[in-house]
Amino acid sequence: MNSLALLVAFGLFCFGCHASAPLNVHIIAHTHDDVGWLKTVDEYYYGANETIQNAGVQYILDTVISALQENPERRFIYVEVAFFARWWREQSDGMKQIVRDLVTNGQLEFINGGWCMNDEGVTTATDIIDQMTEGHQFLFNEFGVQPRIGWHIDPFGHSASQPALFALMGFDAFFIMRIDHQDYAIRAATQNLEFVWRGSQSLGPSIDTFSSVLYGPTYSSPEGFCFECMSVQPIMDDPNLFNFNIKDRADVFAALMHNQSASFRTNNILITFGADFQFMNARINFKNMDKLMGYINNNVDQYGINMFYSTPSTYVDAVHAAGLKWSLKTDDFWPYGGLFHAYWTGYFTSRVALKGYVRTRSSLLHTADQLLTTAAALPPQLIDVAGSLRNISTLAEAMAVAQHHDAVSGTAKQHVTDDYAERLSIGSDAAVSVIENVAAAVVSADSGKAPPSFQYCRLLNESVCAATDGLAQGTVIPLVFVNPLAWDRLEYARVPIPIQHVEVVNSTGDLVASQIQPNPDFSTGYVIIFPVATPALGINTYFLRPAQTKQRIARPVRRKAGGSNVTIENEFVRATFDGSSNLLTAVVNKQTGQQLDFVQNFFWYNGSSGNNAISPQASGAYIFRPNSSDPFAVGTPSISVITGPVVQEVRQIFSPWLVQVTRLYSGAMHLDLETTIQPMPIDDGMSKELIRRYSTALDTNLYSYTDANGLEFQQRRLNYRPTWNFTVEEPQSGNYYPTTIGAYINDAKANLQLTLVGDRARGCASLANGAIELMLQRRLLFDDHQGVGEPLNETLTVRTSEYVVVDSIDRSAAVFRRLAQTLNQPLTVLFGQASSVDAWTAAYSASFEPMQAPLPANVRLETLKTYADGQILLRLAHLFAVGEDAQLSQNVTVDISKLFTNLEFVSGTEMTLTANRPLAELRRLSWIVQDGSAQPQRSGGESAATDGVPVTLAPMQIRTFMTRFQPTGRN
Repeated sequence: MNSLALLVAFGLFCFGCHASAPLNVHIIAHTHDDVGWLKTVDEYYYGANETIQNAGVQYILDTVISALQENPERRFIYVEVAFFARWWREQSDGMKQIVRDLVTNGQLEFINGGWCMNDEGVTTATDIIDQMTEGHQFLFNEFGVQPRIGWHIDPFGHSASQPALFALMGFDAFFIMRIDHQDYAIRAATQNLEFVWRGSQSLGPSIDTFSSVLYGPTYSSPEGFCFECMSVQPIMDDPNLFNFNIKDRADVFAALMHNQSASFRTNNILITFGADFQFMNARINFKNMDKLMGYINNNVDQYGINMFYSTPSTYVDAVHAAGLKWSLKTDDFWPYGGLFHAYWTGYFTSRVALKGYVRTRSSLLHTADQLLTTAAALPPQLIDVAGSLRNISTLAEAMAVAQHHDAVSGTAKQHVTDDYAERLSIGSDAAVSVIENVAAAVVSADSGKAPPSFQYCRLLNESVCAATDGLAQGTVIPLVFVNPLAWDRLEYARVPIPIQHVEVVNSTGDLVASQIQPNPDFSTGYVIIFPVATPALGINTYFLRPAQTKQRIARPVRRKAGGSNVTIENEFVRATFDGSSNLLTAVVNKQTGQQLDFVQNFFWYNGSSGNNAISPQASGAYIFRPNSSDPFAVGTPSISVITGPVVQEVRQIFSPWLVQVTRLYSGAMHLDLETTIQPMPIDDGMSKELIRRYSTALDTNLYSYTDANGLEFQQRRLNYRPTWNFTVEEPQSGNYYPTTIGAYINDAKANLQLTLVGDRARGCASLANGAIELMLQRRLLFDDHQGVGEPLNETLTVRTSEYVVVDSIDRSAAVFRRLAQTLNQPLTVLFGQASSVDAWTAAYSASFEPMQAPLPANVRLETLKTYADGQILLRLAHLFAVGEDAQLSQNVTVDISKLFTNLEFVSGTEMTLTANRPLAELRRLSWIVQDGSAQPQRSGGESAATDGVPVTLAPMQIRTFMTRFQPTGRN
């Protein structure tokens, strides 16, 4: 018997003694259905592979719908639209009407409503918005409903950006669970599990969101009341039979309720009734809860409880009606620390290959959407719009699934991770076919010629591209570059070629400066590097052809250890590598004259096996827990240098499995670091967690800054939490934070900042004054016993990029904000074949410029997507936060009626973020914070732009429009 049951048995717990009115107990019947984890999405849906887990989502939905029809008082919430949409497509018209009726009468309510319940640490805001839009559009189109509650009960920590984005979607509240155990204990003891969360300092009180931490903290049924669980006794309510137990069970349940109520401020508490993949037999759960509920409600004087089936929406309305003032939270819930030295900071880096693949697929998805939309003025016979939309949807759904908190997080079993990657690959092929076909239509539209055939090289990151093999036979290779950004770009392309003597020409036949180097990944072949200019959202064509004259090859020169320093520089940057250690030790910004001295090196932590006196916790897919505070240096690198007119490179080989190439391109204001990590050796029996550390001369006062989902940067301080007195349990992992696009440290007195911009999510920490480190890869020999049930022993080779910026604090944001966009939304290149440059340019257009002018430097095109009914979803986002830059953090205006050269604005309505309701119709609950400030009871939307008038964006603001355009000149 547990302690609470003992209190009940001995009469030491007084039901209802603390309240004059009955306690309202909101029973939330739910199921938490992971969109892949221990089993694949398909296995979970069908109930396959039961040796791993007894879970079948189709049976959950079947039995829940049946059980709801039996009793109109029953209610149920559902969250993961990826599963529901699949189930929905299988249903008859009659069953669909039954479900619609259950939704209409409130028995079935969709909560959250995204395609999945996304992770919050390693996802970008763009991908969060996309997956939520997938789900919300489905729910609105099928049911006309607009979810108003965020429900993130399982992600492993919580970002400040998430409630801000939910507020922009029109949500009234946000329910979470996994917060640090120290934080939870304090909040539970001080009735602060519920609060108002202001997730963006730039957006301010307009996005204030009521937030609630689930009690326990758990999203499962109260202990002893999981009626599907084999060890739990049913409610036996016939006094004429043996084992009559309903009074005893009611006594225990009521005691649990009153105990929970002590941690909350109103006369309402929310009780989750369900768990992972529960309600496969909904009748068992509902029938037993019906009996318990009826007994307690019939004895309200004894128990002081009013029990009923409810939903989070109903609960929030009841709490709001209390009119209380709430504490205000402005930071986040990172890192998530569980009991027994378990910091869930390993997953920030786990399966880094998948994290990188998700990032590049996101860019590919938006490229396909945007190119199809801007090509809408072409004759309809040139483009199969309906087929293109279906192909794009294949990648969109795969990307939405990948945002699940066990997918991009890297915390699924290996075969499930492989399934995520395969879905992305299939979706990529479909999206690439759209890009190829639309690009071919665009370049051939004015010529009357048959569209050309294009080839997409999927292995350019491995220096492999069969599309250029024709150069060896004298074929000219047209390269069509597609720009996914709404800015003009000038950057560098690296293309593998099979022969040495190749030149680059533009569409007018002029030679383009280039540099040829040996292919670094193979013993044969070469790589050609050259500048590429592309218009905003547009296309530009360059040509590779066999050169008539011999081309100089820029070959690496090996430098001996103990020699002079190695320096590379251009007009903006100078970087120095120490001649003794061969390590990068200084960067000079030649514009400002500032020099940053540091040592950059690679180390690896030995991940704990869990076999020590302090804790049995091992490092695993979720948990980062090193055996020691001091990591091992990988080794002293060898060094070689390539110099040329386009780029200078320093290649450091730290070990047979670790190579770093530092590149400095002509005209660049940053260093480009490319790191290739082969499988880390484990024959020594030691788990390895690889980091790159910068130990600088900056006086940072132990502060560092990491981004929140690519939006605002959050201040971090070593061994500190803003809202409670933090007890250090794990000095390394307890100070790790997620970063999705970048991190920085700075010295206010010196006005100097080091910024690191990344191509994927990873863990980051500043463990000493002036130091910052990023975790690059993990290979572990032990499971961390948090559920996945296998070690993270991944053997993929990973190639990752990081940009390094050294600049004054006041200038840094203008540089790194732009770099983050170009790094994470690269140009897409398509390869053709031609007999000559003249033959190609005579038949096809070399460029496509769909925008009247590039967007301002502080405005990002978040979304440009065509729907089947011809509407175009347009989102514009302010790229900067308040105070980041003196000029670029100001309000900025864009006229959406003057965006495109070939499309004429017809109409538009401003919408909520997921475009499921006009912004003018939005009414959010408003909450009073304890400083006394309050908005009107319900906050409404801004005036909606409906006639193409200029749209003004404030810092960090995202504005969404559902628009119609028509080809220019069409009546």
